Amino acid sequence: MGASTLKQIEEKEISPKEIRELLGIDNSEIQELCKLADIKLKRNERGLTYFTQDEVKTLSAYSAKFNNKKVTKPIEKYPVLKGSNSISNASVVQLVDTLKSIEKNITDRLTGLLDEKLDGMDDVVLELIRVKTENETMRFKINELNKENYKLKKEINSFKKIPFGFYTKSTPERNLF
Repeated sequence: MGASTLKQIEEKEISPKEIRELLGIDNSEIQELCKLADIKLKRNERGLTYFTQDEVKTLSAYSAKFNNKKVTKPIEKYPVLKGSNSISNASVVQLVDTLKSIEKNITDRLTGLLDEKLDGMDDVVLELIRVKTENETMRFKINELNKENYKLKKEINSFKKIPFGFYTKSTPERNLF
């Protein structure tokens, strides 16, 4: 036996499949427990993931701690900035929720204002229809008065002045219309 096989015996490589069977959890829960326990995944020479016995004990303890409750990490709806200016997901979610409530508030206020302003528009439309009808009636009356005015001018022009302030009608009256 070489040094590597002795190491494997002391630190037996335990596969994720064995952990699933041992703890009765699925792969996503194993990943969540690894994140909570701050366990870094290791790979063997064949590239397969494995865990040590100490890591299995830690995962078992975390699994027992959460008592078969579904372990969920914080909701990551939005990307988080990394570095010295990092923002937590909770603050981003809170900011987005605040912006949504502001948007809803503005929309509701504008809708209410427009509804209030448009309520009086029905009366305005009726008044415009009445004024338009009245305008058409007035236009008809103006046309009639223009015809009468033309007729009267024509009749006045048909009289000729004679001496001593008298007038005589020179042409017979004709109906022009």
